[in-house]
Amino acid sequence: MYAQYWGLVDTPFANHVDGRWFYDSPLHEEALARLLFLIEQHRRCGVLFGAAGTGKSMLLHVLARQVRRSQRQLAVIDLLGRTGHELLWELAGCFGLPARAADSSAVLWRTLQDHLRGNQSAAMQTVILLDHAERADSDCWRCLDRLIHFQNRADQWTTIVLAIRSENLGQYASRLREFCDLRVEVPPLDMEQCRLYVEHLLAKAGATGPIFEPAALERIHELSEGLPREINRLCDLALLAAMADGDRQVTERLVTYAAEDIQTLGRHDNRPAYVATR
Repeated sequence: MYAQYWGLVDTPFANHVDGRWFYDSPLHEEALARLLFLIEQHRRCGVLFGAAGTGKSMLLHVLARQVRRSQRQLAVIDLLGRTGHELLWELAGCFGLPARAADSSAVLWRTLQDHLRGNQSAAMQTVILLDHAERADSDCWRCLDRLIHFQNRADQWTTIVLAIRSENLGQYASRLREFCDLRVEVPPLDMEQCRLYVEHLLAKAGATGPIFEPAALERIHELSEGLPREINRLCDLALLAAMADGDRQVTERLVTYAAEDIQTLGRHDNRPAYVATR
């Protein structure tokens, strides 16, 4: 909506998982390297954790893209609301197995286990990336336990990566201690990384000069607490507010208005999210 006004070829701050907008900060680069190490060393299971909005889903997306380039079989599943049966059926679908949603869990287990054993015999590594683990059904976690413990650790050909919110780690602490080989944290961005993140996305969208004033970027970092998802929301609304005012740079004042609009939307107010601020 505002791309033409700002001379951009795309809207850089949309909150969706798209590898084109991945910003490989030192923190995210290190997290990605550790996840690749987990896979390359044929470890059983790793946990990617961080606060909501730190970019765990994006990291899994980028990791999946790299795994697809290798000689490995990959499954990527969002566990949001998934039951154990749905997990088994979706895994079967990812691997192209002859399975139906109406098949019993026992049948799906047999089909999946035979396939994993076949991959192991063929020295074909299987990588399973599971997002939003904290939002899976309790029955789904029982299936995960069984899946993780399926193979012998001494001859491991299946690697599972779970993405989970930091605030839910305690809830699953005993399980994670038992089977997790590596824990990888995605922390929030500091002020300098926040600035570089915003500038990186704007440059990817075609910006040729600074759009956010330094004080505006400092305010964005303060209000977002360094969470990329919140940075995106603030930047998006601030650009809309500046366009509505006819401004050519985003000021600290406009960022504050954007934050107020986000709070208003959180209260289900019907006020537009990009009103003129004058």
